[in-house]
Amino acid sequence: MVTELMNNIYRVEVPLPKNPMQLLNAYLIIGKDRNLLIDTGFNRPECRRAVDEALAELHISMDQTDLFITHLHADHSGQIFHLKSEKNRVFAEPREAAVINRLHDPTYWEHIYVEFRKMGLRMDPQEAIDTHPGYMWKPDDTVDFTEISDGQILTVGDYRLRCIVTPGHSPGHTCLYDDEKKILFAGDMILGDITPNLCYELGLDDPLTEYVKSLGICDRLEIGTIFVGHRSMLQDVYGRLHSLRTHHTLRCNEALDVLHRRGPQDSWSAAANMTWDIDAKNWEGFPPSQKWFATGEADAHMLFLLHNDLIRMHYDDNGFRIYESKGKTDIGDLIYNYGK
Repeated sequence: MVTELMNNIYRVEVPLPKNPMQLLNAYLIIGKDRNLLIDTGFNRPECRRAVDEALAELHISMDQTDLFITHLHADHSGQIFHLKSEKNRVFAEPREAAVINRLHDPTYWEHIYVEFRKMGLRMDPQEAIDTHPGYMWKPDDTVDFTEISDGQILTVGDYRLRCIVTPGHSPGHTCLYDDEKKILFAGDMILGDITPNLCYELGLDDPLTEYVKSLGICDRLEIGTIFVGHRSMLQDVYGRLHSLRTHHTLRCNEALDVLHRRGPQDSWSAAANMTWDIDAKNWEGFPPSQKWFATGEADAHMLFLLHNDLIRMHYDDNGFRIYESKGKTDIGDLIYNYGK
């Protein structure tokens, strides 16, 4: 489905079957000589069909259309190989580009699995990797990226888009912002009715600290219109920024409470005792990929607490990181003060 949102800016709804995100909002900006497609969807037939049909409906050729990838996750980058031509460019922040081009490398997934084992992940490596959407729906092959940098301007028709690097959801997640028109293409930095997942990635050792700093970057922008990466559009940008800080404050406090009440925990065990908006009766009923993401999310909050000297950590005989309460059960305004 294609919808014109503003002059020469179109939203392309790309379905994400059997995925909690439901759909990706890809954005197509029409220019005089070159067009720009922001994000692509998974590398699967339903996503490919949606983008191809949108291009046909708007009479757009990929030879005249560059791609901008906000970040490395396969629901945003999966179709780059399919859409790349000899006459277009694929823009991405260098860290994102490097990881995308490693998604075919078994050693990349072995490394990620080892890092999640340190969090206590109790899944067979084959099951963990084979059910991960980033593995299942990755691009068919590597591409030659045109690397972008923070502050770089991309001009498309009447729009001058400034690249703003906002790490946290991924190492070099990048938004596009038109300073004159006050438009922000937010990718997964800010979502209207979903909280972006925070997990370990190559080059991202403390996701929540990076993310709350990026919230501060966005808070200082004058945003009149925001285009988000998933589901419904967002109206109250600054209210949402506040609610995201509130969410992570509550999650940190919940993690503190779990450690205080249940004793030392690895992140897998902590995740099993935390609350999640997932359609499952209990932790055992979580789909494998959601156990992976929940464990990573719990660990992101534990690392934030650790780095702010609110909990302790040691490694057990299995090599799992074990987090331990220091008696504190409230982080106060810590997250609200980041990036101010």
